[in-house]
Amino acid sequence: MNSQQPSRGRQTKARPAAPKLALNLPITGTYTLLDSSEAAARLGISKATLYAYVSRGLLSASSDPSDPRVRRYSSFEVELLQRRKEGGRQREQQARAALSEGLPVMDTALSCVREGEPIYRGRPALSMVDAHCSAEDVARHLWQFDPEIDPFASPAPTLGASWQMLREQLPLGPNSRPLALFATALSDLHGPAWLPDGEALALACAAHLRALVASFLNRPPSHEALHTQFRRAWRLPASTDETLRRALVLVADHEMNMVSFTARCLASVEASLGAAMLASMCNLTATFNGGACAQVEALWDEIAAAPDMEAALMRRLDRGEGLPGFNHLSYPGGDPRARRLLEECARLAPSDAQSLPQTLAPAVARLTGWKPSVDFGLVALRRALGAPADAALSLQMAGRGVGVLAHILEQKRSGQRLWVRARYVGP
Repeated sequence: MNSQQPSRGRQTKARPAAPKLALNLPITGTYTLLDSSEAAARLGISKATLYAYVSRGLLSASSDPSDPRVRRYSSFEVELLQRRKEGGRQREQQARAALSEGLPVMDTALSCVREGEPIYRGRPALSMVDAHCSAEDVARHLWQFDPEIDPFASPAPTLGASWQMLREQLPLGPNSRPLALFATALSDLHGPAWLPDGEALALACAAHLRALVASFLNRPPSHEALHTQFRRAWRLPASTDETLRRALVLVADHEMNMVSFTARCLASVEASLGAAMLASMCNLTATFNGGACAQVEALWDEIAAAPDMEAALMRRLDRGEGLPGFNHLSYPGGDPRARRLLEECARLAPSDAQSLPQTLAPAVARLTGWKPSVDFGLVALRRALGAPADAALSLQMAGRGVGVLAHILEQKRSGQRLWVRARYVGP
């Protein structure tokens, strides 16, 4: 007999109703790791049902760093699932809630967060960093063309006079600059929706990625390794090649984020490679993507100028301004990508133990319990390298081009068309 069903004739105690949550969940805040009893209690379910939710992909479970036998659950995911349960079973209500609460589910074999670590097609991203993989290696792994096809074997694309002229005339700095350059480059790139899956499509993907990187770096496309292109564009010493290689691998992809989802929407209705990529890059100022880098830069300048770091942090929190670059929702236990990037900063300046990245993160942890996200790590790395002011954003978004192309390819291969239906509420 099912242990979850009461015996015949036995009275069962009514399960208390789960507490109602606020109408709108914050996008930042203190999210913690819950044990199975706490997670089940918040959801108003048994532990067996909780484990069933994990097996169905509705919740993720991570090992406790202090005891690998214990499983932990993100309070953020638990809150979202509780909201979904409270939304009722009517189809329209569920669909509307799915869009606003991040709950529509798409199958993907590309990337996920497992045990608190980003995974690329079954391989931990951090292990690929340690295995000396390049951004191109990650692309080959994610794009999944025939092993005999090397997308990067062909020369870099040649962009025409319009692109060259625009590159010289546009002012440096604004976020719209790489978008304008990449949009102009599309007239010189070949990537129509009808291109068959094979060598031609693989070479087109590499050409589009190289053109995207060139647009962010404001230099002609190159056949050199991507990390070398960044190093040359920023006039850094050759010793920084390994640092940039590691950073590009860490940012190559990350779950089903808004950047990749935007590209998939266009790919599903047979947009060209370039059109889908351009649409995805228009997210570069969104807070959930590259936009946080600019906010972290501003926070960094503010805190560096303050005579008392913790007092300045408390003033920001009192004003409700928050602390960009901390508390990534996918990593309640801390973003491992940020840890790796901060380790790179320490290697670049081993004697500077009192530098801001080494003191600010612990100060934030003391006040809030929050840990650095990848945006903070990228800004710290940018400053440690002495790279240009927009380098953190360029590294994140140009590097993410690897994952964007992988999502476009996976969507094309699925043959699935993505739809959304509007419900008119006007007069």
